[in-house]
Amino acid sequence: MMLGKESPEADSERVTVWLEHHLSPTHAVLWIVILVATVGDILLTMTRLTVGLQEGNVVVSTMLAEFGLAGLWLVKFGAMLWLVAGWRLLSERNATVFLALFAVVTLAVVAYNSVTILQYRGVITAIAVL
Repeated sequence: MMLGKESPEADSERVTVWLEHHLSPTHAVLWIVILVATVGDILLTMTRLTVGLQEGNVVVSTMLAEFGLAGLWLVKFGAMLWLVAGWRLLSERNATVFLALFAVVTLAVVAYNSVTILQYRGVITAIAVL
């Protein structure tokens, strides 16, 4: 066996783990939160662009400049592929942490975008912190 190479048995075990990965109730809730928050993020990003605000994420901004809204969809699709791969390959516990962190970050982005748009439109005013 070559250094860095695993036996065929190890490969088959990895495939078995991949195929036997079940969706726990916790993961189901996290996936729902992630999917709803991602849709909200996409809609709020499109709203930000429509009202004249700039995209804050450098990767998304570059993709928007190169491909328009298709660039935004490509970034989100890539993020979902990365998320599914991580969820499938990690242990149950680590996958839960992985999904939870992604959900929290996505919800934070949605909250930030919501506040930014509402401030821009004058619906709410920024509170200065001394």
